[in-house]
Amino acid sequence: MKKNRTISQSKLESYLWGAATLLRGYIDAGDYKQFIFPLLFYKRLCDVHDEESAEALQLSGGDRNYAELPEQHRFQIPIEAHWQVTRTRVHNVGKAIQSALREIEGANQDTLYGVFGDAQWTNKERLADHTLRELIEHFSSQTLSLANCPEDELGIGYEFLIKKFADDSGHTAAEFYTNRTVVHLMTEMLEPKQGESIYDPTCGSAGMLLSAVIYLKRQNKEWRNLRLFGQERNLLTSAIGRMNLFLHGIENFRIVRDDTLANPLFVEGDRLMQFDMVLANPPYSIKQWDRNVWSSDPWGRNIYGTPSQGRADYAFWQHIIKSMKTSSGRCAILFPHGVLFRNEESAMREKLVAHDVIECVLGLGPNLFYNSPMEACIVICRMNKPKERRNKVLFINAINEVTRERAQSFLTDEHIQRIVAVWQTFTNEDGFARVATNDEIREKGSNLSIPLYVQTTNKQQLTLSEQPDTYGQGSLKQTITEWQESSVALRESMISLLNLIGKAPEENNTVPDTVSINKNKVVPPAFKRAVFAAKITPQLYKEPTFGAVKQEKIIFLCEKMLGLTDALHHHHLRQAAGPYDPKARRSIEKIFIQNEWFKIQKKSDRITYLPGKKFGYYEKYFTNYFGSGEEEIARIVQLLRHAKTEQCEIIATLYGAWSDFLYAGIDASESQIVEEVLNNWHENKKRIEEARWYNALGWMRYNKLTPLNSLGKFFSNE
Repeated sequence: MKKNRTISQSKLESYLWGAATLLRGYIDAGDYKQFIFPLLFYKRLCDVHDEESAEALQLSGGDRNYAELPEQHRFQIPIEAHWQVTRTRVHNVGKAIQSALREIEGANQDTLYGVFGDAQWTNKERLADHTLRELIEHFSSQTLSLANCPEDELGIGYEFLIKKFADDSGHTAAEFYTNRTVVHLMTEMLEPKQGESIYDPTCGSAGMLLSAVIYLKRQNKEWRNLRLFGQERNLLTSAIGRMNLFLHGIENFRIVRDDTLANPLFVEGDRLMQFDMVLANPPYSIKQWDRNVWSSDPWGRNIYGTPSQGRADYAFWQHIIKSMKTSSGRCAILFPHGVLFRNEESAMREKLVAHDVIECVLGLGPNLFYNSPMEACIVICRMNKPKERRNKVLFINAINEVTRERAQSFLTDEHIQRIVAVWQTFTNEDGFARVATNDEIREKGSNLSIPLYVQTTNKQQLTLSEQPDTYGQGSLKQTITEWQESSVALRESMISLLNLIGKAPEENNTVPDTVSINKNKVVPPAFKRAVFAAKITPQLYKEPTFGAVKQEKIIFLCEKMLGLTDALHHHHLRQAAGPYDPKARRSIEKIFIQNEWFKIQKKSDRITYLPGKKFGYYEKYFTNYFGSGEEEIARIVQLLRHAKTEQCEIIATLYGAWSDFLYAGIDASESQIVEEVLNNWHENKKRIEEARWYNALGWMRYNKLTPLNSLGKFFSNE
């Protein structure tokens, strides 16, 4: 039989992405995958079926009955469901596609049932007939037979398309895509072997399962006897994963759909199935899971304890431990750094250390979680460690082993080789890796934070509560608290002194109609604060999202960015809407009213501002006190003009926590900043999803709204 000319990889990728571009303007980019993947798989099935028929005809001397025997085909394609039949449809194209896909699933129930997902093909308001016909004609422009498009090439193209869709999907990308360079590293560290069972409890698009196959292929080892298992709760995502493996020519796999924590489907009798190797990137700190059921888990997965409702990370970790074979079981889990040191999980960490299952803790740099700036870590566990590694854990600080490209980071081959080399030798390397004993880890409260074990040349990356006090006076946090208390006392003494000597007492903050400034006069901080606030307020008071709380957050950020903490004597508290200074808030409003700069309006629980009779009189004061800061204030105001109050709260809170670290001489990671906010600020901060805190940090860096140029300490511990 004459073979078609193989399509090039670049042409294939252009062809695949070209299909997606036909949907622009009709549906959201995040929904492309619902339609493109099923059509691609449909076309592939039909073209390979035709190819198999042609080969059988050639072998049988033209016997069509022989060519149509089921054993001549990997999958059965009913005649009425064939691509070429659907291609002829002009009207109700979506209904024809949906009918064909269901018929193919029905003809291959053991292998393809549910593989095409549940896209709404018949919704003509989203996808009209002419749009679907264009899609079908586009896919028809290439033959996707094995001869024209071998499995490896099409598999690479499919992975290319997965990544492109992830790029366009924003925050939802992490639900189905894990950075493939990180997956490659995890696989290299676990070294899958021929004939092993590989499991991913949250398998997404099956990239981790696929990575084990690719690992053996690269070593020219038999990969077809690998047994792949995955569970995924999302119907579309599980379908994408199944199609991914099929298109790579992989047959020995099972991907099932359900919630892994609520209903694990890989079970044997009354216990979980166990596997040689587990690769996982569990959803980060999910809140919607059944904690009460977990406390008496029927599968016995709560071996180390019951995590809090707000963070299911340790539930996934324990599920993975229970899913590992006692003799050969090993796992690599991609986690955010918080799992290493959060106080609420310390008891479970103690048990993990005591059971000697943790083999390596590897810290990676930021932006490796898809569309998120937060830092990642890989935790490797092994049920049966080699004798020389027992009661030891290798800590690797690879935070700088990362390359950034636009908004996404990745690991190069050189990064992976360096990490794998130190992992395989299990040795110390100054500033990069260190082997710690379990006894040493227990002495540190079973805290697995990497900087506790790997000393870097940069400032130590520890939380305030971890940082030791080199003067023997207790924790650094205690020292800071004492400093804060003395600062408050000094501030109050200075105000009392000013009032005593008659220098512009705070009780009288009105100004004459004709503004004249005595530059020799001591100006109370309260008046300066009001002038500063008055400069900001007119730029925003007409915005529907603007009120007293948003005003305070923007004042806070402007003040810190300009380094005016000492001049304005703010004393911010870590309250629910913090950073918050209620005394300063009241004095600002009082001075606004006294001087008739603004009128204060209270509507239900919201305070707004309107221009007063002497609106603008504060300008000369501002020029005298803060003239050089006008441009920076305008920049910050513009950045936050349309932000909601809660968004401003998030940014101001992160700024405050970050500044605390810097004051203490700690170059904190993003994970540590977020953990500080959620664990050591007001309990109400936990109402905000963790992902939003990390996204805000990325936004702050991008817009240069960080405390790196203003290191003043300004918080009280009240």
